[in-house]
Amino acid sequence: MRKISRLPSTFFTPVAAAAGGAALVYSLYRLLNNPVPLEASIPVLLVVYVTYRTYFKKVEASTNHIEELSRLYFATIESLTMAIDAKDQMAQGHIRRARAMAEALGRAVGYPEEQMEGLKAAALLHDIGKLAIPEHILNKPSKLSPAEFSKIMIHPVVGADILSNVEFPYEVVPIVKHHHERFDGAGYPDGLKGEQIPLGARILTIVDCYDALTHKRPHRPRFTEAQALEMMRMESGRAFDPVLLEKFLEIALELDQASFEETREVTHSAPAPALGLERGITGNLIQAAGLGQRSPAEKAMRDITSAQREVLSLYEISQTLGSTLRLSEVLAIIAAKLEKVTDFTTLVIYVLEEDVLRAVHVNGKGIELIKGMRIKMGDGETGWAAESRKVLICGSPVGDLSEAFGRHVDMFRSAAIFPLKREDTLVGALALYSEEERGYSTDDVRLLEAISGHAAAAVFNALAFERTHESALTDTLTGLPNSRFMYSFFEQERSRADRLGYSLVLMMMDLDGFKKINDTYGHHVGDDILRRTAQTVRRRLRLGDTLVRYAGDEFVAVLHDATGEVVQELKQRLQEAVDNCAHEVRFGRVARVGISIGYATYQVDGYAIDELMEIADQRMYEDKIARKRSGAASRAVASSFQEIR
Repeated sequence: MRKISRLPSTFFTPVAAAAGGAALVYSLYRLLNNPVPLEASIPVLLVVYVTYRTYFKKVEASTNHIEELSRLYFATIESLTMAIDAKDQMAQGHIRRARAMAEALGRAVGYPEEQMEGLKAAALLHDIGKLAIPEHILNKPSKLSPAEFSKIMIHPVVGADILSNVEFPYEVVPIVKHHHERFDGAGYPDGLKGEQIPLGARILTIVDCYDALTHKRPHRPRFTEAQALEMMRMESGRAFDPVLLEKFLEIALELDQASFEETREVTHSAPAPALGLERGITGNLIQAAGLGQRSPAEKAMRDITSAQREVLSLYEISQTLGSTLRLSEVLAIIAAKLEKVTDFTTLVIYVLEEDVLRAVHVNGKGIELIKGMRIKMGDGETGWAAESRKVLICGSPVGDLSEAFGRHVDMFRSAAIFPLKREDTLVGALALYSEEERGYSTDDVRLLEAISGHAAAAVFNALAFERTHESALTDTLTGLPNSRFMYSFFEQERSRADRLGYSLVLMMMDLDGFKKINDTYGHHVGDDILRRTAQTVRRRLRLGDTLVRYAGDEFVAVLHDATGEVVQELKQRLQEAVDNCAHEVRFGRVARVGISIGYATYQVDGYAIDELMEIADQRMYEDKIARKRSGAASRAVASSFQEIR
């Protein structure tokens, strides 16, 4: 019989019945003043036995039901954590490793057994607040900026807010909210100190940090277990509770390495493919296939991870394409990115010149034969796709490549053509030729269409830049468009903003301390710093934004579809980048410049470009004064432990 630690109130009903039966036998015995025959007591004893047996069966069934609900509840939490884990590409398996280590450390330090389920649940859910962090920050392949890290810092509070609607029977929400507090009070979100921090949160802080240190991050390699433990030992009493940390150090050093690794490492039996793209599938437009014998949970993990990687890939492509306006560089970037996300034998990027598509960039087989090749609009698969402005999947490459390859064209078996369109303007076409009967899933096509959209915008801007360069609308020092270009370009952008209904922002920038550099080191040094600064600013603007050298050390950026929040983020990003650049002017000597920024919004601050320039210029000088007062040249240095995320 299962041991029952607590009897419900219904226990007293069968007890009362049994007691009543016993009292009846005893009363008969006293009344008759004569022993009752044993046969007379058998019915009463049988009733008592049956009552007890029935009751305890019900109790056991109820207990089993409660335990089953508990298992179901915990499995639900684990399923949710799998989704959180899949969202964070940089910390796969972290949540479940943290749960295992938190439980081990909790038992070692005597964490209340009745609260242990709460500690395990909190360890599984401690990063649920990262659902509110943008993927490009959460999975950034480099060190976070201060602004980006401040966004990361909200996840404990968001997590606590999400879980506040769940009535946990033990301490979960406080552990989630405070697992980034420091023992010395310098943590977040509330700056709690010492034993003000819940015990479970202090435990989770230690295991969370250890797992982060012993796993690779994009901006640093993984530390060995010994290195990680030594780094944590140095933070005893500062980041970590010294008593808990000492116990953790004992456990980590005493455990057998193999079993400790087994506890820490959680591997997925079926890792997701690079971008959820299935290879070598025959057919026209097919659903994803080839999943093998995967469980529903593994399939869900694959789908979530694939979606996150797709978003990150598109973000990376848009950021990279926005770093240059030179057509040759833009085409090379497009080709390089496509090599990472899909298979092909030969990739060709065609640019429209009047009514002819010219092959301006080729990757793969037949570069010398194909480059420069011309296809008339309507001819072949590419000409048809460009003229109709429709995607063509699994077409025949013969019509496109027979002139270049002659009788050897049969080596190519399939083609996929994506028109390059910027709004209503046809820019060219992207063609993928394969030696196989290459099939494409719906995910493939959607991703390639998205990439084609980014590519079309980048090619359009690059072609526009080249045309203005030929018309002497380019600043010869920085390679940026000049003020003459800006006035004509702004009129075009203003017309598009009126037609499409999006915001248009004019951002004015002026270098701080540039005159002193010219006076001290000469104009040749100043010119070099201008060139470097122009490239720094251009690389950090968005795809489609245009940077202009207006005059001297002044620059203007024309930002399309930019909200106030986007403008503020861009301003902070640009100022941090320029402030942190050190320019070597002589051996052993460096010079720095800053940048003051003001902006004006079309239709909000004015309509004419001169009016907007005046307002942006005024705000720029207000920013310059504010930066001088605040000492903007100083830099905040983040603690090494703040980089853990």
